[in-house]
Amino acid sequence: MDAEPWAGFLDAPVVTDHPYVGALRLPDTALPEAPQDAPLRAVVSGGAAQLSGPVELSRRRGLDLTAIETALRDLADPAGNARRVAAAADAAGLGGEEPPTLYVAVAGEPTASWLAALDEVAAAEHALTLDLDGPALESWIDAALDRELRFSLVGGSPSAAVEAVRITARLWGDPGDLAAGRRWCRSWACTDVGKAVTVLDEAQ
Repeated sequence: MDAEPWAGFLDAPVVTDHPYVGALRLPDTALPEAPQDAPLRAVVSGGAAQLSGPVELSRRRGLDLTAIETALRDLADPAGNARRVAAAADAAGLGGEEPPTLYVAVAGEPTASWLAALDEVAAAEHALTLDLDGPALESWIDAALDRELRFSLVGGSPSAAVEAVRITARLWGDPGDLAAGRRWCRSWACTDVGKAVTVLDEAQ
């Protein structure tokens, strides 16, 4: 099977070796029982102070932690929150281009205060998580590309995820180049691998 351009696009809720699946997405509380032979994406259940625990546990257990996801929870000061996340990530040994990649979830609309938070995420060389069900998705994608920020997707449907990749490609300069869209739109958290694979096959 030619997996391009969807190789590794799906963050799945179950272990599978399908080429479209990049990682098993699970809460950080599940890491003690997580398989050692699967790429993992851990979703942190608390704030920035809880980043170091999952990272250290994964190292002790020899887990293949490829990504870790947290959220900016201080809606009054997202930029300050982003700086605290960056400091916690540094303390946990995260950062730059090497795995595990830290994805920082944003919320609401890309107002000036949120764009300042994106500047902080970009300065720390982390990545974003965008909600397909949230408002102003195209504006968020545009803001991410302006800062050359990679991002992942949550929520929505397989068709909405495909459309987000197409939007990314268009904003990057070539609406027909799904590979260019995937350069920045790295993954989507699916709930049904079979349904997602069917939609992605049709979008080739």
